Amino acid sequence: MADQGFTFPRTSRLLNASDFSRVFKHCEFRAASKHLLLLSITNPSHSRLGLIIAKKHVRLAVQRNRIKRIIREHFRLSPPNKNIDAVVLARPGLADLSNDEIRRTLATLWQKIERQGATT
Repeated sequence: MADQGFTFPRTSRLLNASDFSRVFKHCEFRAASKHLLLLSITNPSHSRLGLIIAKKHVRLAVQRNRIKRIIREHFRLSPPNKNIDAVVLARPGLADLSNDEIRRTLATLWQKIERQGATT
């Protein structure tokens, strides 16, 4: 049985289309890089994460799953200071990055969001 400290609970996920739509329609904070786009809105209860890693941009399922694991791990280990709903979208070329490059890109995007006031 996995240690509870290393899980990504259901309460930390954006689960349905309406959750994702709310982030897209009411996006308050946006950060982009060549390979990732991060959109977020404030959430009164707790932080949640949604991932959109399209097959169009990352062809192999193994690569899509690797990327999702890295993003979830980053969100779990470095949670935002303020409660937000965040959606991370993949862009072309993301699969070509190493794990460390993806982590650095994510760290940079979270810093941009913090500077915009989302997590201060």
